[in-house]
Amino acid sequence: MKKLLLILLLAAAAIPFQNCSKTPPDDPPIIVDTTKKTNNPINSFKFNNITTYNLAWDSTNMFGTYRVGSDQTNIVVEGYSGSNYATFNLRFPGKALGTYKFTIDNTVNVEVNTGTGVKEKQYRWEDAAGRDMIINVTKYDPVGGHIKGTFSANLQEAGSITTGNISAGAFEVYRSADE
Repeated sequence: MKKLLLILLLAAAAIPFQNCSKTPPDDPPIIVDTTKKTNNPINSFKFNNITTYNLAWDSTNMFGTYRVGSDQTNIVVEGYSGSNYATFNLRFPGKALGTYKFTIDNTVNVEVNTGTGVKEKQYRWEDAAGRDMIINVTKYDPVGGHIKGTFSANLQEAGSITTGNISAGAFEVYRSADE
């Protein structure tokens, strides 16, 4: 009887393990990212290899316009890098990808302003030895898209003999309607 009772107890203890099988783990929950991703364009330049201006994105003050009458694209960027204000204006012929260097007919231009009020300094290209100005357009979308590229220039401060070297310039602006 003791043996029978022991066998029954062992059998009863083993019954719960009879139907055990490995089950695959549950699929991980699907996580949907509902945050809106913003891809703010980059507008920056390095001034005299010392100060880098990374201008905070502002869609109303950063745009490019193709001007039909003069067959030129004008890029306008203004904004703040921290507490430092700066602007740059670029002008190049047409509305296509390419590398544009300053030519004597003034179809390519780079102008940079730094500071505000009394501290404002304006730098423009002046015709002098060793003064280069290059704009490289890498993207030129239809109206509503973007215009993107790089630029560098050796500029001169307005009303002064002081020069300013602009390097590592990058722009990406919305393309507004042709004018």
